[in-house]
Amino acid sequence: MKEYFVLLGDNQLLWGQVCKLREFGYKVIAVSWREHANFDCDMFIQMDVKDANGIIAHLEELGLKGKVDGALSSIDLAAPTVNAINAWCGNKTMPEKFNYVLKKEEMRDAWEKAGLFNRLSKLDTEITIDEIYALSQKMKLICKPDVAASSRGITILEKGRSCKEIKDALILAKETSFNHLSLVEEFVEGEEFTVDMLGDSFGNVNCYGSSIQYHSVNAPTNHVTVKHHWNSRKYDDVTWNRIAEFGIRCYKALGLHSMFGHLEIIMKEDGSFTPVEMGARSSGFICSHTVSAASGHDYLRDYVDMLHGGKIEPGNYLNGTMSSMWFGYDIPANSDSVKETDITKFLDSRIHVLFEKHDGLKAGVHYGEYIDDGDRDKFGYAILTAPRNILTIESIEESEQRFLDEFLGRK
Repeated sequence: MKEYFVLLGDNQLLWGQVCKLREFGYKVIAVSWREHANFDCDMFIQMDVKDANGIIAHLEELGLKGKVDGALSSIDLAAPTVNAINAWCGNKTMPEKFNYVLKKEEMRDAWEKAGLFNRLSKLDTEITIDEIYALSQKMKLICKPDVAASSRGITILEKGRSCKEIKDALILAKETSFNHLSLVEEFVEGEEFTVDMLGDSFGNVNCYGSSIQYHSVNAPTNHVTVKHHWNSRKYDDVTWNRIAEFGIRCYKALGLHSMFGHLEIIMKEDGSFTPVEMGARSSGFICSHTVSAASGHDYLRDYVDMLHGGKIEPGNYLNGTMSSMWFGYDIPANSDSVKETDITKFLDSRIHVLFEKHDGLKAGVHYGEYIDDGDRDKFGYAILTAPRNILTIESIEESEQRFLDEFLGRK
């Protein structure tokens, strides 16, 4: 085995991946435009994660040709760099079309062609303000950047909004988008899921896990996810299998292989699914801990093996006995804390805490409003696992209320 593995990004949520890669025997090279990574690493390179040629040239200058075993990132914009480094290492790589970041409109077009996309979706260049206004009088809309990350620039437009509110939402989305384009879509009401997949170079794709997304009640217009719950008992195994099959169809429709696929979908009231977007990546502790805990299969280990030509078992790893959760704190807007505590103090004792970070929860602090995922992450999080009948959303919500009561002095 070669000595190093490259991790593109510096978010604290990548610490789980560092821990797992070290378990595999690697030294971790972190790359970020910042002065240093937000976690311990074995080597740091200060460089833009989108600069594939520059990063590879620097690795060669360091004498690391033949010593790096692969690359990984949780950043959509870094996917082409991951591909370039894996090619430099002699690994399996994604198709050439993923040497740039797919835009949401490209995903939409591919899924429409495959008969998988079933809601209104228009780029701001494909529709006029007057047409958007007319639609907004009939339905709830969502305005979002065509290429962005971390829930930034998203506005949910309730039915009947004014032209000014629509224009403001478009401006925000375009200013946030890396290509200065925005999408206006029908806001579909329903349960939201992630589908976490991995494909190989032989055409095999497996769904390792699917999570229900729970959004902040304190950021209703920003759509910030504060809980991901994998392998929940809320739905029966037939439904989970349908979700896995739909996710794999979405993965294949984009022509992806030899990479993770992190898909978001919505289940409508009639039980049908519609895709939202997919990244050619995995994320934070999803990649390293939660999916593996729920599926019983090492998601990150299988990714590394796949890079070296290993085959992925087709199908899905759902319906096991275990469940997992990424729990993020949803602190009420404009509230003041009175006591330092955290969610783990109030959990069912049978729930195992795989990892926890709570240094954003202090006594005597005023907490403002949510803006995006970054605000959520700075509070802290807990990675949880337990049997499916123990780790339920009802149990977690009850523990969360007890935590908030003590943290905010509400009782």
